[in-house]
Amino acid sequence: MKQIITIHYIGGSTMEVNKSEAVAELIRLIDGTFEDNHFVKLPNRSGGEVYINLSLVTSIEVRSI
Repeated sequence: MKQIITIHYIGGSTMEVNKSEAVAELIRLIDGTFEDNHFVKLPNRSGGEVYINLSLVTSIEVRSI
């Protein structure tokens, strides 16, 4: 079953993460501690990388499809 994560930021903007490797990394971080690392580097679909500032995140929604 594939999972999709929706990240909600301060100010109301959102970002959807659906690349399997990125979803797995975010779930690993959510389950652990990440106080020392405010930025998370995740792979995106185009082969590049996206950096997420965790200090600006208000909530994270995980859905299975």
